[in-house]
Amino acid sequence: MGEVYLATDLSLDRPVAIKVLAHDIANDSELRERFDREAHAQARVQHPHVCHIYYVGEEDGQRFFAMEYIDGESLQQRLDREGKLPPQEAMELCRMAALGLREAHRRGFCHRDIKPSNLMVDGNGQLKIVDFGIAKQSGAGAAPALTKKGSNTIFGTPLYMAPEQAKGQPIDFRTDIYSLGATLHHLIAGAPPFDGESNIEVIAQHLSEPRPRIKPPRRFGREPEAVDALCDQMMAKRPDDRFASYDDLIAAMDQASPVRSRRAGFWMRAAATLLDLTIVLLTMAFAKIPVTKNFDTRAWNQLIDAAAMTAYLGICVLVWKNTLGKRLLGLEPVSTGGSPPTRLAMMARCVTKWGLWVAVGAALSLLWITGGTPPPMWWEVAYVASLVLPTFAGIFAVWRSPGKRTVWDRLARTEVRRKASGP
Repeated sequence: MGEVYLATDLSLDRPVAIKVLAHDIANDSELRERFDREAHAQARVQHPHVCHIYYVGEEDGQRFFAMEYIDGESLQQRLDREGKLPPQEAMELCRMAALGLREAHRRGFCHRDIKPSNLMVDGNGQLKIVDFGIAKQSGAGAAPALTKKGSNTIFGTPLYMAPEQAKGQPIDFRTDIYSLGATLHHLIAGAPPFDGESNIEVIAQHLSEPRPRIKPPRRFGREPEAVDALCDQMMAKRPDDRFASYDDLIAAMDQASPVRSRRAGFWMRAAATLLDLTIVLLTMAFAKIPVTKNFDTRAWNQLIDAAAMTAYLGICVLVWKNTLGKRLLGLEPVSTGGSPPTRLAMMARCVTKWGLWVAVGAALSLLWITGGTPPPMWWEVAYVASLVLPTFAGIFAVWRSPGKRTVWDRLARTEVRRKASGP
């Protein structure tokens, strides 16, 4: 499209970058329009992680625009020099890009060409998104990946191109999420997820081939599958299977990053479990007050126990997808990929953790009510054991397991982490 020069803004005595439309395409109306669209799109997105546009003009028939000078290098230059980036740093840089893309989406734009060479890092370590040359209104139909105009022109870069963009289908912000996922893969693995001898071969892999696994070093502080799960969701073939919003993506990145989030330790998780149990027992105590006046029997009380526990867990899962005890202590269950867990997964987690107590209590009370006589003592022992044993088994698993994951964590594919911090 053109060349970029380092210049000085004489009015403010500051360095600026000036992008000039190349002479050989200056008379092409379509490319001039793309050049102007880049400037206007980038100027509308005011964000610390998007390169700012200062001025658009024309001098002696030559189109140009002045933009923020970034005293640094692109991520592609960094990759060329170092091969790959430390996973923690790669996650932080891609998070900055996601923040900038979120603002672009709010302004109605889809970048369409997110890749390492379009992500620059200044001397302060702040990432800036550049080159909105093929940006398009979100939701509008994308130009085909390959068009014929003298020669094949690629709108987007095949190494990082989402399947729907390659097929010329309508695009939206999830197209950029896919490209950012491919970029994250490249930064950590040291190579793009797909490569080949031609653009068509690379695009074909994006359309049908599963993404190769990456194996971050153990010092990253998370299991390798957690990073893979994050990239998998970002690079899902179907847009509907990717993150539903940039807020969800950023939250997942925060949970997958040891810089911003840590696994909940033994004492925190044990305290949260005991707090949940205390809340439930208090609820049961208050629920039994009006009942015991008319029914002087433990059977009804145990039935109330089961109902109170079920109601408590159901409300927590439906409203917060978390228990009140964990919320009060700043803990939250997340999927192993770092994304928010589904309500179904949380329900499965609660059923595995507390379901035995609820089931035994309900069965005990029904047998008592229908039989008319108290059940044997071993039923009473089983009722208490169904609460105590799973609770202490879970605490023991958190204490001994390197991943701090209990049986219910593994079945629901979740883990408990401290809430992410940071802007």
